[in-house]
Amino acid sequence: MKPLQGKIAVVTGASRGAGRGIAFELGSAGATVYVKGRSVRGAVTDNRSETIEETANGVTSRGGKGIAVRCDHTSDTDVRNLFGQIEREHGRIDILVNSVFGGSESSMPSGEGRHFWERPLEHWDAMMVAGPHAYLMTTRYAVPLMKQHYKGLIVNLTFFIEDKISGNLYYDLAMNAINRMTLGMAKELKDFNISSVAVCPGWMRTERVIDSGFGPEDGTTETTAYVGRAVVALATDSAVSNLSGDAVMVADLARQYGFTDVDGTQPLPFEG
Repeated sequence: MKPLQGKIAVVTGASRGAGRGIAFELGSAGATVYVKGRSVRGAVTDNRSETIEETANGVTSRGGKGIAVRCDHTSDTDVRNLFGQIEREHGRIDILVNSVFGGSESSMPSGEGRHFWERPLEHWDAMMVAGPHAYLMTTRYAVPLMKQHYKGLIVNLTFFIEDKISGNLYYDLAMNAINRMTLGMAKELKDFNISSVAVCPGWMRTERVIDSGFGPEDGTTETTAYVGRAVVALATDSAVSNLSGDAVMVADLARQYGFTDVDGTQPLPFEG
């Protein structure tokens, strides 16, 4: 019996990147995973080839069950319909992973510089609407399908560097909004035995990063499986409520739970 056999998971932004890596690892642990995103066969986004159908197939091939559902998580109608479908098909959700994000600068106007006053307002909209707003709206519809069986885990993908600005100002505000949201969710959901944890990957070798050739100065990178294994570790921990409300680094979770990246290493946190 796989550790998450019979569990129902939802992963947003799962056509590529961290979402895909998380969906794959949940599948390896035996979960049924609703794979969500906007990129489908014949209608991809950001000039990328990856699709949610590919991710769902990967979940199934790893021993879980992948279910691809197109969903724009900035659309209330799409999100409401999605959870209506899950309620009809399974009646509950055990794990929600929010990993959708619209802040990829390669798909937005470049502006006239990198200072906040030089950036187009599209950057703010992309990072805040297809970020904290999408997380909150998705969780709002997911919670009723968790609290009815008095159990659940919400994982919010985020980032932070203590006492530093993470990336640019808009990005930093978006990530810290997610971190604060996680704390507020944990407080309000405690009485329903639902935990909310913000998980912070390091410098991941996503498809976009690999194609661009970018990387940190010290060369420390990790695969998207690393954050996926962090989510599985949280989902299989009966005492996960001890971390509810916290923002935790994947690298710290690796040491706490004893998992590694695919090459057997435990990459250190990214602090650039």
